[in-house]
Amino acid sequence: MQVKVYSCVKCVGDDFIKYGKTNYGKQCYQCKFRKAISVLQYSYNAYKKDINTKVIQLTKEGMGIRSIARILKISTTTLLKRIVAIANSISQPLIPYYQTYELDEMRFFIRKKSNMMWLVYAINKSTQEIAGFYIGRRNNKTLNSVVKTLVTSKAKKIYTDKLRNYQYLIPKEIPPLARACSSCPAITQNPLQLRWVLCYSAAIFLIFSA
Repeated sequence: MQVKVYSCVKCVGDDFIKYGKTNYGKQCYQCKFRKAISVLQYSYNAYKKDINTKVIQLTKEGMGIRSIARILKISTTTLLKRIVAIANSISQPLIPYYQTYELDEMRFFIRKKSNMMWLVYAINKSTQEIAGFYIGRRNNKTLNSVVKTLVTSKAKKIYTDKLRNYQYLIPKEIPPLARACSSCPAITQNPLQLRWVLCYSAAIFLIFSA
């Protein structure tokens, strides 16, 4: 039996035979070539092949967890698990050598104002791409986690704000002008949507998934 509207998840073929039913009465099909067993029509939307693509698109639009779950017609718990799984599957891109970076900090809260955290992140001044980030308290350990990434990439210049800690963390090999105070226009204007999302967060693992 050939099913024209469905393709195998492994070989993208369309030659199938019936292969029993699930416990819920759904018809299963087996690919004749790869012997992969699949269900043609799922009752639950979370099992559909394009669900991850839709989650990524709606997340980039800045929509909330409940809004995305309502549109995709899946539970919020399933959506959170999908977001974490998608984030874990993303590999960190390679950082090119001899670039100029802008470094800044962003304050946000986890559930309540008494639990304040800081996001330290750096962007490439020419490409506007994120070069590195770290979440923690506003101390040398948190700041140095991003500074070390930039130093390892042999950064030409690192623009920062007036925070005194950077004077001791950035090595002397970096030109003194790079460590001087800077308004950092790109890094302060670029993450406006990120500032709105991170203002009050429900859990720390969602920040890393964002």
